[in-house]
Amino acid sequence: MSEKRKILADVILLFVTMVWGSSFVLMKNTVLNMNPVKFLAIRFTLAWLIVLIIFWKNLRWLKLREVIYGSIIGFFLFAGMLLQVIGLKYTYASKSAFITGLTVILVPVFVALIERKVPKINVIGGVVLAFIGLWLLSGTRFSNFNFGDFLTLLADLCFVFQIISIDIFTAKDNINTINIAIFQLMSAAFLYIMTSIAFNVDLINIKFYLTSIITILVTGILGTALAFTAQVFVQKYTTPTHTALIFSAEPVFGAFFSAIIPSGPNNTTEILSLISYAGCGLILIGMVIAELNFGGKT
Repeated sequence: MSEKRKILADVILLFVTMVWGSSFVLMKNTVLNMNPVKFLAIRFTLAWLIVLIIFWKNLRWLKLREVIYGSIIGFFLFAGMLLQVIGLKYTYASKSAFITGLTVILVPVFVALIERKVPKINVIGGVVLAFIGLWLLSGTRFSNFNFGDFLTLLADLCFVFQIISIDIFTAKDNINTINIAIFQLMSAAFLYIMTSIAFNVDLINIKFYLTSIITILVTGILGTALAFTAQVFVQKYTTPTHTALIFSAEPVFGAFFSAIIPSGPNNTTEILSLISYAGCGLILIGMVIAELNFGGKT
């Protein structure tokens, strides 16, 4: 595996992380006017159609196991995004981003349990610094843990298994990662539509607001079609722990965009304390330290 491919994979994953970080405040504004399940059904259906139109020729060599792998990953994605977006109705956008950032701690733990081995020292150091950074981002206390925070924490577990599943399935021989990405999005979109029907959510009559249109386009095209397809494609050139460390920058971007984009019923920005911004710096330092032993898998 060439060094250039590893670096390119990291750059793409970092861009994906920035897009996801910006989506917290956008989704926060959207779910105030639109049912969360309806929003996700529209977002993922749009993303699936875009990816399908671009890569439909890949389906000529579709294998049954690619359908199965993509559907399994899509299930974890469906559950994670659903819990995260519903949780946004009950907590701050920046706080949701911080809790989502705990994925960086959970992935190495689960990888170690599955593989029965301890991560390399540079990864452990990066994880520790990222955790301290997340603690500082929360204001050095995890008090006032509300229902929205709990749902977001459950979403983290789903994202952990999504990342690990991608690593396991894309490492197999003769697997088309694009087909896996197509069925990941298709299965998630299908599950959102079925959930909408089960809970009598009207998907036909849609009142679009400017905020919801912008959010659906940004999250649907960049944050879903591009981001999740890119994640599946490039993660084969890195590891789930390394991917989670890059994703730890998500709350940093989330804090930044929450500070400049007004949100909530009062249409105000979420300005963080100085100690919280110090936490952002520690997360980035943790990422750099994790790169020090970049020559081998961690």
